[in-house]
Amino acid sequence: MTYCSGFFSPWDCTKRNVFLIASISLTTIYFILYFLISDRLAVLTERKFQNNDDIEEKDILFTKRYDNLQMESKIILHKNTISKFKQFLQKEHGELPAENEKFGNKTRSTSTQSFKFIINEKEKCKDKTPFLILLIATTAAEIQHRISIRKAWGNESVVPGVEVVRLFMLGIESKGPDDVLLRESEQYHDIIQQDFLDTYYNLTLKTLMGMKWVASYCSDAGFVMKTDSDGFVNTIYLIEKLLRPLSPPPQNYFTGYLMKGNKPIRDKESKWYVSEEEYPGDNYPPFCSGTGYVFSGDLASKIVNASITIKYIHLEDVYIGLCLNAKGIQIVPPPSLLLFNIHKVPFSPCLYNNIITSHHIQTNEHVFYWETLQKESHTCQKEQKSP
Repeated sequence: MTYCSGFFSPWDCTKRNVFLIASISLTTIYFILYFLISDRLAVLTERKFQNNDDIEEKDILFTKRYDNLQMESKIILHKNTISKFKQFLQKEHGELPAENEKFGNKTRSTSTQSFKFIINEKEKCKDKTPFLILLIATTAAEIQHRISIRKAWGNESVVPGVEVVRLFMLGIESKGPDDVLLRESEQYHDIIQQDFLDTYYNLTLKTLMGMKWVASYCSDAGFVMKTDSDGFVNTIYLIEKLLRPLSPPPQNYFTGYLMKGNKPIRDKESKWYVSEEEYPGDNYPPFCSGTGYVFSGDLASKIVNASITIKYIHLEDVYIGLCLNAKGIQIVPPPSLLLFNIHKVPFSPCLYNNIITSHHIQTNEHVFYWETLQKESHTCQKEQKSP
């Protein structure tokens, strides 16, 4: 107690000792609480990072689920389309077609009655009887192709005094309306679309849709030409040299690039594969290549009617040949073998001046070929007449 002697009284010394003990105790408690709280904060921080990781994982899962939902929506749409086929066949024939492994689903019905028009042009022929209807198979994405064709060989005023009607044929590619396509339709009034899936294996449905449109809304048309958006058609030569000399339009007339003696391809890896179940025969009847063929307007309804009883084949040109064969209609060979071409003809104004079709045409080539052809056609005609 010598520390408290002298200057401090005994009572002051006692108070000082109590104060020191209290201070040391409080300091000790402070450090203990500090370390405890620090550990707690570390745990909370770690959990926060874990929660962030969980959120990222949930975002990834959500994205995957969203992608899966989109895929499921397409599958559901496809199944609904197939269901329409089933309902129609059960109603009309009381049976369903067999499985088709190539399609991955039930074989499609051959009748366009199962489908509804989403975009239609019922009034297109209301006040006129077209000499020629152009049915052009296309897809929604081929906007520039359609623009080019309208400016070139698909111009409805291509031959003065001759009524021409142009129609682009489409199916659907996704659930819900295509606003861009609807605006295009409102502007040009040259698009027809039904609610079947727009795939290569439904090209037959697309062609039958066009033929049903002709039969329903423009049955008095003189001639119809079916072609593709990557085809070039010399509509002036077609009208002036091939069709006008046939006036008045004959009945049961069908011509194009004639295919004879073709056999079904049984290789499953081929896009043209047809199983024996779909078509058991060894040879197809004669048909015209789908790149471009022409027929009299009366045939549209006859082909549509035949399609109700002819088993579906996704090869559109072969299938149309089967329908013609079922009706006993003979294909007329073209006046020249060079008029209709299934390959791309190297461009030359004088050469293109004397053909009807060329294939595999690029977007920018439609207008260039057409404009060059118009400029040089008179020169080519003079050269041909000179000795």
